Amino acid sequence: MKKILVIATMLAISASCSDDYLESDLENIVTDETISELAEESPEALLSTASSFDTGTINNMRTFNVAGSGGNHNDYGQKSIDLMMDIMSNDMIDSNNGWWYDDLYKYIGRTQESGTETNTIWDYYYEIIKGANQTITLIGGLDESVLTQDLTYVLSRSKVVRGLAYLQLIQIYQKGNPAMSDAGVPIIDPTADLVNGPGFGRLTVQDVYDQIESDLKEGYDGLEGFSRPDKTVINQNIAAGYLARFYLLSKDYTKAIQFAEIAKSAGSLAADQLLDGFQYISNPEWLWGADINGDTSSIYASFFAQMQSYSPVQKSAIGVTPGYTGQLGHHRTVDVRLYNAVASTDVRSNWFGPDNGFIDQPKEGQIYNYKFYDDTFFEADYVYMRVAEMYLIIAEAKASSGDDAGAAQELFDLVSTRDNAYTRSTNSGSSLMEEIRLHRRIELWGEGFGLLDMKRWNVGLVRDFEGTTHPNSPSSFFNIPAGDARFTFQIPETEINLNDAITPADQNQ
Repeated sequence: MKKILVIATMLAISASCSDDYLESDLENIVTDETISELAEESPEALLSTASSFDTGTINNMRTFNVAGSGGNHNDYGQKSIDLMMDIMSNDMIDSNNGWWYDDLYKYIGRTQESGTETNTIWDYYYEIIKGANQTITLIGGLDESVLTQDLTYVLSRSKVVRGLAYLQLIQIYQKGNPAMSDAGVPIIDPTADLVNGPGFGRLTVQDVYDQIESDLKEGYDGLEGFSRPDKTVINQNIAAGYLARFYLLSKDYTKAIQFAEIAKSAGSLAADQLLDGFQYISNPEWLWGADINGDTSSIYASFFAQMQSYSPVQKSAIGVTPGYTGQLGHHRTVDVRLYNAVASTDVRSNWFGPDNGFIDQPKEGQIYNYKFYDDTFFEADYVYMRVAEMYLIIAEAKASSGDDAGAAQELFDLVSTRDNAYTRSTNSGSSLMEEIRLHRRIELWGEGFGLLDMKRWNVGLVRDFEGTTHPNSPSSFFNIPAGDARFTFQIPETEINLNDAITPADQNQ
């Protein structure tokens, strides 16, 4: 008889179902048969429990200290990981050595030692997987006769969340364009005893890809007909967006285009809102995000506290969020090559620029970020997926498939809404691909794709060049060739020490 460990969240339904089904002991073990009985006798109670699991997992994607880093201010959910991926790319600069994310800019944070950022990334995604598995274990084994439509929706959302977590892990902990037989990451059996049972070893990249595709596709199929209450909730379009990301990674370009088109249909391009600071989930370009308010804000341990360039004192604006950048001058700035590549007629040129008089402790030559700013005083929303990304996926997939005309048209459909002077590209082949990549780097700057795209495109890190604005510090002023092992994160040392299925021989370089 398979057993299911029901954790504390189940206590939330104690008032609505019999004590026969629930006790206050956190180690309470409930059988599959009991869950089936609950589904038949009190489906509302089971739905309440499953929904609370689902909501809790999604909330963890924007919550402080989810990875259990001990209170570090670079541990606040998905956006903390997104910034990690960008600070290691060519296009973002850590302009003032020290403070959070500095070790990643120096490429130290990828190493296995305890306390480094690889621990935060690993623990965060496996915490998300754990939450998704709780829901999947709770209701995934129910007979179709008692699995209601609403329970199916909850189950499907949890599969999408688990799929996206594995999608991120495989990109971070394996090199770009790996062989399918290469070592991937552990896949956690949701029914396993995580306390007393054996650990889980690294499966192959193919195994992980299969799990990602299965989770995302089953989640997508199961969300057919679901109408979400708001953009904080995963629906079929969001599942399609992650499928598009996965198929672009795995080079199944036909499917990447198919699912990006589906995701794209859920939003619309809105050039008139590109300069609003990327702080409002109501923006029609946003497909999925987190709605931050006074109850959910993590204050200084937050994305905008790390990215807000404006100084509250210099700008003298009520509501401008202070933080490590605006208040202390620890700015994440823009590489001069990317800045120079943005046309002056492009509205996105306003995202980046020299000190405009509102920067605290400005540094000569630095190009500051004005794309992200928060005038809500720590209540700016988080974006996880935007419609513009889907245009770029389609353009790249079409170009990769040899459809230059289709790729150029898709790129035009996006860029012409940003730049009225932009004309349909006449480039072809590798030149067209470079143009698509450039606009992807401009459009998605600061949204978490920098390092992952570099790995996928087999691009090296170049900080030492004529006219560079990267700080001339021996600890960070270096180049790294394409394909280098330093682009791949090491498995945390604590995982190797505690997991008997992963040994030092399994470690990345």
